[in-house]
Amino acid sequence: MKFYVENPNKRKQVYDILNIFFDHDEIVFDEKASLKVLSNEIVYNNELITYEKDDLKRKLYDLLKEVTGYKSPWGYLTGSKPSKLIKNLSPEEIKSKYDISDDKLRLLVEVKKEQEKISIDPRDFSLYINIPFCPSRCHYCSYPTIVGPREDRSKYIDSLIYEIENISLPRKLDAIYIGGGTPSYIKTDDLRRLLLAINEKFSYKEFTFEAGREDTLDFDKLKLLRENGVGRISLNPQSFNEDIVKRAGRAYDFDHFLDIFKMARDLGFIINTDFIIGLMGEKADDFKKNFFILEDLMPDNITFHTLAIKVSSKYFEKNAKASRKDVILISEMIDDFVRRNSYKPYYLYRQKNIASNLENVGYQKNNTSQRYNIIINEELESIIGLGMNANSKLLNGKKFRNSRNLRDYYEKVTSEIDAKNKLINGYSNNN
Repeated sequence: MKFYVENPNKRKQVYDILNIFFDHDEIVFDEKASLKVLSNEIVYNNELITYEKDDLKRKLYDLLKEVTGYKSPWGYLTGSKPSKLIKNLSPEEIKSKYDISDDKLRLLVEVKKEQEKISIDPRDFSLYINIPFCPSRCHYCSYPTIVGPREDRSKYIDSLIYEIENISLPRKLDAIYIGGGTPSYIKTDDLRRLLLAINEKFSYKEFTFEAGREDTLDFDKLKLLRENGVGRISLNPQSFNEDIVKRAGRAYDFDHFLDIFKMARDLGFIINTDFIIGLMGEKADDFKKNFFILEDLMPDNITFHTLAIKVSSKYFEKNAKASRKDVILISEMIDDFVRRNSYKPYYLYRQKNIASNLENVGYQKNNTSQRYNIIINEELESIIGLGMNANSKLLNGKKFRNSRNLRDYYEKVTSEIDAKNKLINGYSNNN
């Protein structure tokens, strides 16, 4: 599809709407106009589209909806955090303005209801700790992870502990989240050292560990986590279909996953499981298997991510495309599953290039909502990040990002701690 945009400042808005209807490789921006064009006009297939100051996205969406016959469940809403809308607009105003479906409107209302159950103090801090190692790179992944055993992971834990000991955060934190990467890929002794350093420095309301891949877990690690304050873990099969997972570049041992899940439940963890809608080769009929197994396991939380293809992933290289029909059908099946099994949506966000303009949603049972997910997605507290490539973001808008590679991180860790401490101290002194 060829488009010409006279006003370059409007190109992103045009692309966001085009991305609802077309794959990125189908979208072409002409550099020269085939017609005489004014600043408030764009050219689509040699036809002029005129728009007023604030109605470009709606006008283009309505046109393409008619041309393609596809009506997006989110209408022309393209922001990453739609749940913020309902804090300022009524459901009726959102529906009218963005043309979103009744189902997605209901989802927003339910997320708001669940989040209102959680008391959060904007003066508090939460902590994110990044462990960027993985046994292999999944084909949908674009994160700057270090793959395989070649790097000295113990050295990295030394550096993390140094950050923990020297960061000027208050002792009482709200939430701590250890993510990655695959944090459980580190050695048991290194995990013990890291947990000891955290507990010597901080207290917290919630402590989550992203266990992620079952092939990096055993009973000793799970027991160590539970004995050292971790109350929540995330076990992320992404799919229970063996061929789909292997094609995505991951190891798969379903029996071991079940063993790990049972161990985690016996130890008393709140368990989340992650799934991805739109993995290469997984049709709607294939995805049904996940629901059958989930109905037996009944994890406390389930997060359903809609695939968003990133430029640096192998999926992008392979031009992997999820069928819109399958993705939409799976989304409808998820809605039926969570309602039948009394799961409530408690956080929601979206990403660039997300399949079929859908969303990522976290669901919970029995009031087990995760504080950290709500905090980070709704930007309710300041979050400080430790480790390679970790982000820090304060509620006053100040940000800091640690070095993106190990060499720079090791060389600059002291100066990066100093920079974050200045942000923390400046923020604390003004609040």
